[in-house]
Amino acid sequence: MHFLNVRLENFRNVTFAELNLNASRSFLLGANGQGKSNLLEALGLVTACRSFRTQQMSALCRHATDGYALVYNLYHESLGETVLEIRYGPLEGYKITLDGERISRLGDFIGRFPVVPLSSGDLMLLRGAPSERRRFIDLTFSAVDGSYYQALRHYHRGITGRNRLLKSGGSTAELVAFEAELAPYALEIISKRKKGVARFQEILNDVYTNIAEADEGAEILYKPNLTSDTIDSLRTAFEQSRTRDQVIGSTQRGPQRDDLVFNLHSNGAKEYASDGQQRGFCIALRIAQARIFEQSLGVSPVLLADDVLGELDCQRKAGFWRSSPKERQIIASGTELPDVSESWSVWDVLDGAFRMR
Repeated sequence: MHFLNVRLENFRNVTFAELNLNASRSFLLGANGQGKSNLLEALGLVTACRSFRTQQMSALCRHATDGYALVYNLYHESLGETVLEIRYGPLEGYKITLDGERISRLGDFIGRFPVVPLSSGDLMLLRGAPSERRRFIDLTFSAVDGSYYQALRHYHRGITGRNRLLKSGGSTAELVAFEAELAPYALEIISKRKKGVARFQEILNDVYTNIAEADEGAEILYKPNLTSDTIDSLRTAFEQSRTRDQVIGSTQRGPQRDDLVFNLHSNGAKEYASDGQQRGFCIALRIAQARIFEQSLGVSPVLLADDVLGELDCQRKAGFWRSSPKERQIIASGTELPDVSESWSVWDVLDGAFRMR
């Protein structure tokens, strides 16, 4: 996949902008707070209408406006040249059209246009709460497996309903009915996460070794909250935790409590890895994600590097380029010009305005 052109209207601090992004390497240059990350954020929405910077989608609207519009001209391996349009308003939500035809279900959209963002915020995958890591694998697996997305969607809808019953004093019969509905979806999520993380591990170790120029035993492990492997055993687990759940008012067991463990040299990357190792690990995770997208979807994802290349030491920066095929489009940002060994199309960014050099 390749961005050819993008048009933004009332997005973050951008009133209006149109950029020709046909180059395979584009760099956004400017001081902090000028709009570089905002543009990358807008490009990143094409994968799942999710921001890599915030979960508050209304925050993406320019101040004192009632919504934003984004229009992308892209080259796609299976669609050829195509036009994607995303409009958002706080009241009506998203409206997505592809070549003029409305896409009404998000499940029909997720993963069709794979983009992988790399930012300093990725360190939260190591240092942050389990929800950050679940969000990462859920987006990855949902983009390449529609049945995973549907199972996740139905499961979270069921958990919301069960929690509502727990808080309102629902009857045992009502809770049993919810648990019977939840168990098959929980089993599918656990099974697919187990297989998906194992696949991630195979790719991650190779990518990290290439970036760090050393085999440091990069490892990603799935840590399920429930190890049950049948529908009946999952129903039993929900039943056994029911009394405690009623006291707390929410469901304490299940895939919504899963986590991932990241290791180097068999030790926790969060606790024992250096700052450089942690940054390299996070970049390896993102490049591994890009490879999974490419292998599963047959589409080369675009990499969005938000002010991270300058944070890498020379060794890991060279490893990043070794792991990034020249045919893959990269759009990066920073406060200083990038390595002159790469041929970049440079955009100066100032106060939400973009000017090509």
